[in-house]
Amino acid sequence: MKPKTMLLMIVAIGCGLAASYMTSKLLAERNTPPVEEPKVKILVAKTRVPAWVLIKEPEKYFEEKEVPESLAPRKGLKELSKIKDQRLIQALSEGEYVLEDKLVNVEQAGLIAKLPPGMRAIAIKVNAESLAGGFVLPGYRVDVVSTTRGNPHESTSRIILQNMLVLAVDTIANRDGQTNSILGSTVTLAATPEEAQRLSLAAALGELRLTLRTPDDNKVVRLPSAKWEDLGKPMRDHPTDKDEEEPAAPTSAPPVPPLPPLPKEAAQLPSGVAKAPEKTPEPSPPPQTHTLTIVNGDYVQKAVFTLDPIAKVWTNGSLDRGTPEAPPRRSPPPAPPDKDGAKNNVF
Repeated sequence: MKPKTMLLMIVAIGCGLAASYMTSKLLAERNTPPVEEPKVKILVAKTRVPAWVLIKEPEKYFEEKEVPESLAPRKGLKELSKIKDQRLIQALSEGEYVLEDKLVNVEQAGLIAKLPPGMRAIAIKVNAESLAGGFVLPGYRVDVVSTTRGNPHESTSRIILQNMLVLAVDTIANRDGQTNSILGSTVTLAATPEEAQRLSLAAALGELRLTLRTPDDNKVVRLPSAKWEDLGKPMRDHPTDKDEEEPAAPTSAPPVPPLPPLPKEAAQLPSGVAKAPEKTPEPSPPPQTHTLTIVNGDYVQKAVFTLDPIAKVWTNGSLDRGTPEAPPRRSPPPAPPDKDGAKNNVF
């Protein structure tokens, strides 16, 4: 037999043996029940979980799910207690695994974890004088005072923002129990978008100062802007519970205006009420007169002059007061008195 034929026969016999072995093994596996793979519990999101939300109740967002051990991720979380009071740096979709790499605590998150919803972090330049001597610390509440300068009559100072949360002083965002003051060059405040715009504009126009508030003081005080003319005026009292102080009560009552005259119907008194006697006006004294008798030959004329009590001048009823009198004539000797004793002047 040729060598080539022998080689082909050996190969054919080997292939047949291999096929027979594989067939028998396959038939044996079909008859043997399969062995189940062990499963492990892992946390998955049962609803969409947004990023940077503080997870206080993990059971609202996550649930346990059993998966084969070979399919479970290596850094998947298996207990709800490890997610409590944590935040996600990336949002999770429904059914997605919770991994350790996607969690961040408050210390690791920094200012983002301290920002209230809808707020922004904005930094302003300060110094020891405008920083209340360095006693403004992270977590405190402050008011922002803006001062714009010009000539003395145009300079103003006003409180533009109140009860603002201090997020950080320089790069210090966490306050320890041993630090009492920080002299920083910047202060980061939590502000709404509108408040951030006002802070930016006020910082560009003038000087900003921070006034420290007590922790239990959250009142908003309404004050007008202070001007140069107000420096010599009395100061307002301490603020009350109301936004604005009420004006003090007057020490004396204002004068009462005279009442209008009553109509005739209202002036009538009801029956049975005696009416006060009316006072009759006193008669005015008779005017003071002086009679002047003028004798011109056979012609005799009498003129009666009346004394004006206001102008204190003698007037003649037939003459106009403004008419100038004629120059006086030479007076004749006085005439003897009449029989009735009246004095007459004869000319």
